[in-house]
Amino acid sequence: MTLLPQSTINRLTSARLKVYRAKLGTKQGGHKSLVTGSSNDFAQHRQYTPGDELKRIDWRVLARTNRLMVRQYDQETNLRATLLIDSSASMAYRDANAGNSVERTPDKITHAKQLAAALAWILIRQGDAVGFMSYSTGVTFRSSHASTVHHLHRLLGSLEQIASQSTEDSVSVLHKIAEALPPRGLIFLVSDLFLEPLSFRDVLSHFQHRNHEMIVMQIMAEDEVHFPFADSLRFRDLEGDQQFYEADTSAIRREYKSQLDNHLQSIKQICRQFQADYVLTTTGDDIADVINHFLESRHRRSNFVNDSRGSSV
Repeated sequence: MTLLPQSTINRLTSARLKVYRAKLGTKQGGHKSLVTGSSNDFAQHRQYTPGDELKRIDWRVLARTNRLMVRQYDQETNLRATLLIDSSASMAYRDANAGNSVERTPDKITHAKQLAAALAWILIRQGDAVGFMSYSTGVTFRSSHASTVHHLHRLLGSLEQIASQSTEDSVSVLHKIAEALPPRGLIFLVSDLFLEPLSFRDVLSHFQHRNHEMIVMQIMAEDEVHFPFADSLRFRDLEGDQQFYEADTSAIRREYKSQLDNHLQSIKQICRQFQADYVLTTTGDDIADVINHFLESRHRRSNFVNDSRGSSV
């Protein structure tokens, strides 16, 4: 299966990702930077320090206040985005009836790779630097960050190679990633999030402490959401002891749905707590639909924030 078919590209040609916070980038681009430079947008004054260029001194301020002040300007920068792809064992799950479909529903890891490929295409197209990591027990693959078409082709080739693996403690790996990545970036966490909510909260707290902006994309199979099973079935924990367990699906359906709803609500609340965007997608969803809907809602929120800041009482 091609990760980025032309049909998906055609439906994403007008897609653009906005960022809420100032970022540290690697070159001039389309986002507000924390680094001051020489653009035409005046930002603020600061005290002169030896070594500053004399041409940046504001002589009018000197004449008025007898203080040497330097003019600072906003500099736009490209975004440094990192796609974190969960390659733990549970991401290998495919819907039970997928093999009977005319178009097979992909497993969760394939859906994650398709999302990552489309997001990388959008970001690189708008001039942003993109890299990705896949992780399970450890970091299983890591790419550099770049914003060229050649880099995009390398990313797509590398994404094709990612496969799910056994998992022991992906939470500790996420903490190590949070500490290792340069601060003030944009992080896409693409995972089924089969972990304890308290552990997930600690992970988002760590990324927030590093001043990252977070976008969380939770991927689930259709079966996991709707639980369509009937009669007695054998289930196997992909990330546990690998043993099979028999269960009467009619007896456990209500409890399963209740616990799943509680888990999803906890994940959403934690994302709101740390101002992380949250997207729930299932393996049956169309990739372009998922991304376009997410970007539209994100742009609406961004415009609302800007309008609120610009309004006066």
